[in-house]
Amino acid sequence: MTRLPIHVQRRWVRLSILALSALASFALGWILLDSGQYEDYEQLVAWIGLFVSMAALLVSLAQLFPTLPPPTDAGQLADDLAISVRAQWEEEVAARSLRTPRVIPLDWSATRRPVAAPPEEIHRGVGDGLVLRPSLNGRLEGDFDAAARRLAEGYRRTPAGRLVILGEPGSGKSVLAAILTLGLLAEREAGAPVPVLLTLAGWDPLGESLKDWIERTLGTAYYGGRTEIPKMLLRAHRLLLILDGLDEMPEASRRDAVSTINTTCGDGVGVVLTCRSTEFQDVIAGGAPVLRRAPVVEVAPVSTADMIAYLGDTNWPDGVQWEPVYTHLRAHSDGPVAAALSTPLALTLARTVYSNTDRDPGELLDFDSSHAVQDHLLDHIVTAAYAPNPGRDGGRDTDGWEHDAKQAEKYLTYLAVYLQQHRERDLVWWLLSQRLSSPLAGLAVGTAVGLLATFAMIVRILSVGSDGDAPLPEETVIVGVGCAILATIVWYAAPGASPGALSLRREGSLGRLGRGFSTGLKLAATPALPVCVAGGIALSFSSGWNEADLAGIIVPTAAVCGGVIALCLALAVNSWLDAPPEHSKKAGPADLLRQDRRSSLTGALAGGVLFGAIVVPLCSITWSTVLILFSAATSNPISSSTTTFIRDNLSSNFAYSSTLSFILTAPLPGAVLSLLILLTRAWPRFSILRFSLAFQGKLPWKLMRFLSDARDRQLLRQSAGAYQFRHIRLQERLASHAPAQDRSAPGPRTGQRAFHAAIGATAVALLLTGALLIPDTDRPSFEFINTGDVAAMTFGPDGSQTLITVDKHGNIKNWNTETGDAVAVPDHSIPKGHLESSDESTRPLTLTSGGLLHTTLSEDTVSGATVSEDGYEITPYDTHELLPWRKGESSLEIDYIEGTIEHASSDLRYLLQTEIAEYGNSLRRLDTLEDDKVDCEVPGETDGTYWRLSGNGARAATSAGKRIYVMNFTDCKGTDDLWSGNKPIDSLALSHNGRKLALNAGGVTWIRTIAH
Repeated sequence: MTRLPIHVQRRWVRLSILALSALASFALGWILLDSGQYEDYEQLVAWIGLFVSMAALLVSLAQLFPTLPPPTDAGQLADDLAISVRAQWEEEVAARSLRTPRVIPLDWSATRRPVAAPPEEIHRGVGDGLVLRPSLNGRLEGDFDAAARRLAEGYRRTPAGRLVILGEPGSGKSVLAAILTLGLLAEREAGAPVPVLLTLAGWDPLGESLKDWIERTLGTAYYGGRTEIPKMLLRAHRLLLILDGLDEMPEASRRDAVSTINTTCGDGVGVVLTCRSTEFQDVIAGGAPVLRRAPVVEVAPVSTADMIAYLGDTNWPDGVQWEPVYTHLRAHSDGPVAAALSTPLALTLARTVYSNTDRDPGELLDFDSSHAVQDHLLDHIVTAAYAPNPGRDGGRDTDGWEHDAKQAEKYLTYLAVYLQQHRERDLVWWLLSQRLSSPLAGLAVGTAVGLLATFAMIVRILSVGSDGDAPLPEETVIVGVGCAILATIVWYAAPGASPGALSLRREGSLGRLGRGFSTGLKLAATPALPVCVAGGIALSFSSGWNEADLAGIIVPTAAVCGGVIALCLALAVNSWLDAPPEHSKKAGPADLLRQDRRSSLTGALAGGVLFGAIVVPLCSITWSTVLILFSAATSNPISSSTTTFIRDNLSSNFAYSSTLSFILTAPLPGAVLSLLILLTRAWPRFSILRFSLAFQGKLPWKLMRFLSDARDRQLLRQSAGAYQFRHIRLQERLASHAPAQDRSAPGPRTGQRAFHAAIGATAVALLLTGALLIPDTDRPSFEFINTGDVAAMTFGPDGSQTLITVDKHGNIKNWNTETGDAVAVPDHSIPKGHLESSDESTRPLTLTSGGLLHTTLSEDTVSGATVSEDGYEITPYDTHELLPWRKGESSLEIDYIEGTIEHASSDLRYLLQTEIAEYGNSLRRLDTLEDDKVDCEVPGETDGTYWRLSGNGARAATSAGKRIYVMNFTDCKGTDDLWSGNKPIDSLALSHNGRKLALNAGGVTWIRTIAH
């Protein structure tokens, strides 16, 4: 197991101490605030000061573990990069089997083509006016390390450290570039420039400067996507650029590329450029300048003697006969077979094909052109790569390998077509999602996220039951639709993420935290702008505002601001984790995928956990603070202390009815934010595309494992963070096998149009939402109704849409709770005398959604006597009759109920009674249908109050002064909340399902939703 460096271990120790101290301070603060023991500001401030002092002490102790400063010297950074580059190319050379059986002999010499700078310019500054022309001839053969050393020595003899290598397709230019890279790294001195091998196929000189491309490529490959260190190395001339494959760029870009290389890489910057001979000559003939002060060498074809020697060194399976081919090559050294096998590419193809298949090499003599020979080898290379070696271990095992080879060829053909369509060689995994995803993928992802959120809410409803604190159906829909819209917007807004790496650094922390915080503010401002516009439009047509209207806007806005602060803090933590790395890391597609997966999950988890932990407290704190200030500004200050008021609201928001309810609900905000953060990263988007393409049968389920295996079989090669086909000819040949409709260039993407459409639809939705949320001042807001003083009230039989109020004179009024308007009162047969109440009356009317519960006292009850029969005492009973609200409906009666009925459900199934005893007060719910009862202990503060039962019998509520008490009969757990109004509560009522609470205070009736 790899051991972390000592400075990294010390950093983890310090961060752990700081994190634990922060959690401990938060926990202690919460306990003290929740305990209610510190009501005055002096004590609270003293405890806060203690926490701050403890944190400061722990920070000071953490400084005893100082971190080693990251290297800032360009020479040290270059030495660090050299280690990673060498490890990468050592691995690649082993994967390509360039050391086995030995290096293919290659000869090169100064080109005779008119593509080089004049000798005087090449050797300018060498000697005292005497032009020296060292020989440019060379040969590569024998042991790999010795050949790499000789190649590096030959390069160092170039006067300006600049060189152009030309050759025919497959002649070994890329191999020479890789060998040169390792040769220069093997004898590199400390602080010297680092040779970096880059593939030019990924550079567009018209859209990106050479410096930016180099910085981006090296940053992605070695520094987790950050460009700070590559920029420093390039500026300090600590990079030796080995640019491979000018011919693999689009033809229209080659001339600009050569011109840009000349302009950007001045004297002192080493450059090695490889290109096909004919293509480079065409570029120079087309007007591009020659590479300044760079000699040009051209790789010669492999000689007949060398190709026979190389093939003869191979350990061929039994029965494979090459002698007829050797005889033909010696006799026809200029024939098509000799021309085809005169490149290292063709030789390695022939070795693989005839080592792993039953084919006879003599079939090569049947072709009449070198291209036909090479196409034949390319057509069978995939099958040969997946075939087991014949003649060994008891012969070839034929179980399933043919199917694997066919599947592999199908997958590789799809990837080859993709690269051909985009005129690229680099198979970059994080670009696949951007280019291959359907334009409707964002909508699909958003729908999936919305369904997950909806499913989570439904699971909670089913888990905690329809009573208690289960979400309302409309809340479930709103959460699901909101999550779907957010996920869709995020998908289209962040399509081109590059892989990142997890890095923990103290340096630059303030800047990263500020960047993340500002990102949260920008994200919050995007939906806030349409809402503000809608509010401005509504205000321009309004006739005036009252305090209730202002409270209905300012207080919820304050709660939203708390959520925005929580979002900004979560994104700040996520941004802090994205620090520039101190050191380079070995590049590779699988390495980059693992780094981005680790970074994505850590960042999303950290941001989500923080957001889920603080969003509710922050919303409660900002809501409470603004409400306190607003009440003070309107000359109606809240009577309780500030800390008590905030504590009560926090307790109310955290008062879940059960542990299961908390587990199923509390993590939801953090989980949603984590999903949204993940959708902005490269690994999750790649994973979604991978599953989609695998489901369609276009690519394997384990794509990265397949690509790594194809590289081990030498069908692919690796260049920095990307895969490539081992040669462009293989890519072109595989792509040519695909149907014509699949090879056509991709049409215009509609992703931007879909994104703009999604943004427009969201803006319209937010405008409409904002307009609906701004209250119409011509009538009361739906959150409160100007009902006037009422003696009693109840929700109507249709649920929570109608509120029925009765004043002390017995006048009945019906109100629409959604609009606040008075509605027609249906005919009823309730005598008005039953509805009137005098000021001396101590017991309010008992109203239910079904009608008025009228109690007729028995004669014995009135006289206070008891009835004795046969010597036994019995308790007198009252008669209870439910008089319906609608005329023509029959009344209900209940006889022989012992004790006083406090309230009842609409169908008289559930009856509510209170009992005051020495050991405490209790609330009893009688079930007349099941002949059952539930007794729940209630606080003593409710003594003398009148409880009201919900229509379904699940909850009861009462008020004492400015406090509201709610009892759940499912578990006998009660909650109490602080009434934020300016006047005490006169009357209250619960809706049928117990989720709505109507409160009358000072002539105004407020409609509240009971969240928990």
